[in-house]
Amino acid sequence: MESLKKAIYTKFTAEVGGVHNALYTVLAGRFYFERAPQNTVLPYAVYHLISDVPDYNFTSTFETVRIQIDLFSSSQSSTEVDSFYEKLKLLFDWCSLTVAGNVHLYMKRVLARQSQDPEDDNWTYNVDYEIMLEKS
Repeated sequence: MESLKKAIYTKFTAEVGGVHNALYTVLAGRFYFERAPQNTVLPYAVYHLISDVPDYNFTSTFETVRIQIDLFSSSQSSTEVDSFYEKLKLLFDWCSLTVAGNVHLYMKRVLARQSQDPEDDNWTYNVDYEIMLEKS
């Protein structure tokens, strides 16, 4: 799934008219696979591959992939992480991805949950997406 991870990161870092999207801007480009480097300054986002389930019919092979994107904020209130979530939805809900060797069929949000860490009071938004790919 290296090609899918690359497609997600490319979507996050893409520029339109020399300008990055709003999520990239508020996170200052801090978007990592699996975990952020030690001592990374908040805010940032991390994405994970949760599952990858193959399927087929008599003519095509598919992959149904679930990814999770975690948004982190050290703000005292949930307002900042709420705004990150809105920007995430604008960027990734039903977006188009270019995934090498595949036809991207859809990317839909299937779950979102917000929490505050009781130890450090940091806010987190966990957002899951289902991605459907057809092998080309």
